[in-house]
Amino acid sequence: MLVAACVALLSSCRKKNEETGDITRNYFPLTFGKYVTYDVDSIYYDENLCTQYRIKSQLKYVVTDTFTDRSNFYNRLNYIVDIFARPYEGAPWIPHSVILLNPTGNSLNWSQDGVRYVKMMFPITEGIKWKGNVYVPATDPTMTYLTNWDYQYMNYQKSYNTAKLNFDNTVTVLENDESVNYPGVDTGVAAYRTYSKAVYAYNVGLVYREFTHWTYRAYNSQCLNGVSVVMRAIDHN
Repeated sequence: MLVAACVALLSSCRKKNEETGDITRNYFPLTFGKYVTYDVDSIYYDENLCTQYRIKSQLKYVVTDTFTDRSNFYNRLNYIVDIFARPYEGAPWIPHSVILLNPTGNSLNWSQDGVRYVKMMFPITEGIKWKGNVYVPATDPTMTYLTNWDYQYMNYQKSYNTAKLNFDNTVTVLENDESVNYPGVDTGVAAYRTYSKAVYAYNVGLVYREFTHWTYRAYNSQCLNGVSVVMRAIDHN
């Protein structure tokens, strides 16, 4: 029965690929057991203590299961990605969080911590834009800065070096690049910086992720408040 179930699943996935005929979906392959391991460099800015905390760790993303979403007409197959974390290489992996991936007819929806993002659009075309954070709740004041982002494809089919590994065929999604003023130039003016970028490699998936968001309130402590995170793929199957 187990063998029959596996064969049925593989047949279903194969049929779906044949139906779409879109090879650009292989920039985020959805296969049971697929994993990517990352080195993670994080900086946390605390305006109250006027300090910066630098933390190095590792994350591992693994496609562990699937389920059928019967809440709509299409009964689409969804994928569960378990995230594991550890403080350094060689330490035991500890369950960290879960991502739900929902591929639609022309997009890849990514749900994490109760928020849904449209991470990719298909077929991939250089320069196209879309509202990737359209489902982010704008009424939540902690997420206001995430609204109205215009995701854009760039550097399609170009090589990319993460400083850990080199990938011959990738596509970059510039999710947001926004800044107002800079404390290093004028400490008396409020400022903020938001930058987000993801790089996907063919037949691998996400291989580089960079996210920065900080604010600077000149009238308060005159220190940054926020976070900056860089993820670099170091291993994959």
